[in-house]
Amino acid sequence: WRPDIVLVTGLAIFGVPFAVNSSLHSYLILAYAGSEKAAEDVGFYYAANALGRFMGTLLSGLLYQAGGLQACLLGSGLMLVACFVATLALPGRAITTPGRS
Repeated sequence: WRPDIVLVTGLAIFGVPFAVNSSLHSYLILAYAGSEKAAEDVGFYYAANALGRFMGTLLSGLLYQAGGLQACLLGSGLMLVACFVATLALPGRAITTPGRS
């Protein structure tokens, strides 16, 4: 095994989907934002994202101290369910094709 090849391959396997996912988030924020308030919506997204990362780190540490890995996995599962439920409340957006009405 060559550690350098394993490291670069592992980083690529993680990094490429992460970059695609990150760009998808930015696209979705702009798609939901109105053109007159896109900058405000993007700023709110980044602020909420930073707060979510902070709270997730803090909560995962507390859960790990309280109940180990099992508590972390349970907490993660509950947050995924909460995220799914919140996603259901998002308003639909009509997809328009240029040249069609």
